[in-house]
Amino acid sequence: ANISEFRLALPTIDQISVESRPLHPRKRPDILVADKGYDAQWLREALTKRGIKHKIPKRRKIGHEEEPSSNKRIESYYKTRWIVERTNAWLQNYRRVTVRWDYHTDSYEAFIELACILICLRRVLR
Repeated sequence: ANISEFRLALPTIDQISVESRPLHPRKRPDILVADKGYDAQWLREALTKRGIKHKIPKRRKIGHEEEPSSNKRIESYYKTRWIVERTNAWLQNYRRVTVRWDYHTDSYEAFIELACILICLRRVLR
């Protein structure tokens, strides 16, 4: 069974090491932009506790046709989100990455890197 993605958000964020300048790495990103699937109060509180600003649109309430007004302020952060979504779509073209048969994380990550190399090569050779 697959684990819901938003439950893996905090463990994933805890593994990120963002470098702001040489020899002075920041441990966490400044901001997290996510979609409505990550709209959970416990996640917002955990991000705030870690000092991470969050831009997560709220879900529409049942019976309401309008989007929450707070979602309008987040739209500007979504202007470059398509780059991430496009890259994920490109990675889905590689079955070995899409369907994980590898038991060891190292070999799975190696195939992700190989897929990224192939994607870059195809872009360069166009």
